[in-house]
Amino acid sequence: MTPTTVRTVAPGRGRAQLPPFPDEVPLPATFGDWYHLAAANLGLAEKRDSGALRLAAGALVVALCSFGLGVGVAPALGVLVAGGQWQGADVAALVLGLVVVLAALAWWAWFRRGWARARRLRWAWAAALRDPRVLALPADRRAPGRLDPEAQHPYRSRAEQDGPHPHPGLRSVGGVSGALDALRLALHPLALAAGVLLVVAALRYPDLGARLAGVAVAVPLTLAALGGTVRAWYRFARVTALAADQRDDLARWTGWRVLHGLAQPRAVRPRWRRADLALLPVALVGLLLYLGRLASGTVTTAHLLVGGGLVAVPLAVLLASFGVRALRARAGDGGLGVRVLTDDVPPQGPTAVAPGPARLELEGVAGGTEADGVPVRLVRPDGTAQHLAAVALVSGVPHLLATRRHWLVLADASQVPLTCAAVRDLRGAAAAAGLRVL
Repeated sequence: MTPTTVRTVAPGRGRAQLPPFPDEVPLPATFGDWYHLAAANLGLAEKRDSGALRLAAGALVVALCSFGLGVGVAPALGVLVAGGQWQGADVAALVLGLVVVLAALAWWAWFRRGWARARRLRWAWAAALRDPRVLALPADRRAPGRLDPEAQHPYRSRAEQDGPHPHPGLRSVGGVSGALDALRLALHPLALAAGVLLVVAALRYPDLGARLAGVAVAVPLTLAALGGTVRAWYRFARVTALAADQRDDLARWTGWRVLHGLAQPRAVRPRWRRADLALLPVALVGLLLYLGRLASGTVTTAHLLVGGGLVAVPLAVLLASFGVRALRARAGDGGLGVRVLTDDVPPQGPTAVAPGPARLELEGVAGGTEADGVPVRLVRPDGTAQHLAAVALVSGVPHLLATRRHWLVLADASQVPLTCAAVRDLRGAAAAAGLRVL
């Protein structure tokens, strides 16, 4: 396959075709070729997964379904509840309403085909540069152009004089703007709140028929906004996780540059920054208070208590989860509980460590020199131990939900990626054992 060739599946007439998954594409000759191929395929997947046309189409379907239910089903419910007799107009309205609703839902099912595949393709191609086979491809310096692919991953640019690019990652070609995802993140919860308010308002009608009719009209907006909110927050979570991985890469290879005398150690990130995104429910608090004022004309104590709970409960659960993980890591006879990970870059040295849970023993082994390395041990659950000689411990950035990653740099230049929830204990033990902590 040439670098510009994109194999596609047939999505139907007039629609942008979807690319294959990264593992279905043969590796090209150079890293730059792969970058440009991934950027083009990511753009195609993004246009299907998060295009502006989806917002307009969704609004049209909601309007048609609300119209159909309001014209046909709502009058029919009124007749049934009131105990009246069916008339020709009632039957015609019911048929018309059902036809409109079913036709709108059928068109929507046709329109949204391939969305699940597009979503998976989007995240697969967004992470396409993290494959060790891709990172091992040779460089292509013939015509880098305005955007040099070699600068878009810290591993590829680790030995450059200027260092890794401060904002690494894959820039899609012809994709969507991140502003559309941000718009969904704000628009869908507002639409959901509006739908819930309409349902609540309809339930206050004194007449049972009018009550059922009002609920039927509000149901399409509520259900569509609920689904859109879930998808919007899912996108946000994936983007956040991908950005955290990229920051980890930057921290890892900045540490590599420090060890090789090419850079200065980076500033330590404050502990409170771990929970910064946990304060996102503050936006929901403001929305809740605003809607409460619209509904009742005042802000009551109940509004404040519920709003405070939306902030305090997620934050408390988040911090408690990290505390529980840290206690589990400390539990045991010696050392700290860690999980060795499969590395996402080509091997850096001759030493290989199998992934899986283990205990990292660092206490009482200080005294080694930087050249020879400090002896450390990885003890597996079955009792087998692997002896290593380490010179440094490089830590990644704090994650919102995932356990923080670290890399044990060995004397033979090998690196062992691992996670450990007891971050302060691990870094303190590494410093006490004579390792350089970055």
